[in-house]
Amino acid sequence: MASHTPLHQQTDFISVLNARLLFRRTKEPVGDSVVWNSSDPAYSVINASHPKYQHWSEPDENERAMVCSEPAANLVYTFNGWYVGNYGHFLHDHLPVISWLKEVMPPKVMLLMVRNSLHAQVMETVDSQFAAERIHWLEFDTLACAKEARLVAQPGQPWRDQGLARQLRAWIRPASTVSLLPKADTEALTIYYSRVKTPTVLHGRLMDPEHEKAILAVVQAKMRAAFSGINARLVVYNGHKDDGSQMPIMEQARLFQAASFVLGPHGSGLANVLWLPNVKPYLRLSNPQPGRRNSDAEHSCHHRPSVLEFICGERSAVVQYTCPHEKTYWFLYAVVFWAEYHHILFAPNSTKMATYVRLDELELALDHIFQ
Repeated sequence: MASHTPLHQQTDFISVLNARLLFRRTKEPVGDSVVWNSSDPAYSVINASHPKYQHWSEPDENERAMVCSEPAANLVYTFNGWYVGNYGHFLHDHLPVISWLKEVMPPKVMLLMVRNSLHAQVMETVDSQFAAERIHWLEFDTLACAKEARLVAQPGQPWRDQGLARQLRAWIRPASTVSLLPKADTEALTIYYSRVKTPTVLHGRLMDPEHEKAILAVVQAKMRAAFSGINARLVVYNGHKDDGSQMPIMEQARLFQAASFVLGPHGSGLANVLWLPNVKPYLRLSNPQPGRRNSDAEHSCHHRPSVLEFICGERSAVVQYTCPHEKTYWFLYAVVFWAEYHHILFAPNSTKMATYVRLDELELALDHIFQ
């Protein structure tokens, strides 16, 4: 649930004058954000931060001796806690904060971000002009200098509880008005997220390959029964092209923007529900302008894209830490209000490495979302 206290009343900025900043490369999934005042040896960013919620780091002697990589900027903004190169975390942890900073930063002021090709692809997909004009990409272990840096002091409650998803949705695909009548040449696209062994799939929780074949057979049978006379198609998506190369973020976004139904096990691939339209595309009378979505006005659940996420429950809590129930994008986005969202639980025989669902439960869920 979003906090009732407005975000601007909960969040402060730590102002650092004559600022020196760098992102320290570590072996941990979350990199260190280092900052200090070059004209005040006694300055401590740790003392300036709320100890419970801030994770800024102090420089070591070698870092203090580094030279600025380019002339000092007048003012930059940044925040910490980067999950570097993790697609799911970037979408649900960082992108909502960036959408908020875009609104509160003064015009022409730069946002300092750690350089990463995946981050750059996401920002190019979201807003190519903002990415080109308002983001300063900083390499790891490279010093950036500014006359003033404003560090985001994180609110007492997690970012995901601040209601930023609505603002993010309004940014990534501005609204346009469309009608809700069937359109013969628009397909009812269903995406199945296949979580199989690839170099980009981490943390286990792979769907058993033979079991996945049975799942796909059920999905195809239910689609044939539900979409008689409707142009319907099933896409098996795993984040890669047919040749094994990684699918560009722009392609992934466009795929999910065209989807009416999405299902599959919890994993970073399902973070793409962020790109979904707010009305099933095959219900449209006319397509919106490229890069735009229908209005986020409250339509009935029946009109919205349907998501069926396979997650861990009490009977399958061994699958992942923080189970049961929390590992879902419904929670990570703090309510996916633009979709009709459903879950089924992993079956009791699931493990950390291999997951299963009960096919009878899958059939019941598909009967509902395809009706």
